[in-house]
Amino acid sequence: MQPSAERHFYETATPQEWIAAFQEWVESHRELNLPTLSDEDISRESIYGENSEITAVNPSTVVSTS
Repeated sequence: MQPSAERHFYETATPQEWIAAFQEWVESHRELNLPTLSDEDISRESIYGENSEITAVNPSTVVSTS
């Protein structure tokens, strides 16, 4: 009988374990003392520009390279 491969956290974690892991990750970054981003910094306009539009890709126009 072959030993079973160890399963990844994301395959076995309960919702409570996900919450605990996320909170641990957040706390591990607090000591970095990184600046926070303002609403303006994360606004669509500051990321894409005021006049840019995001358009959906028409799947029939996508060319496969494989």
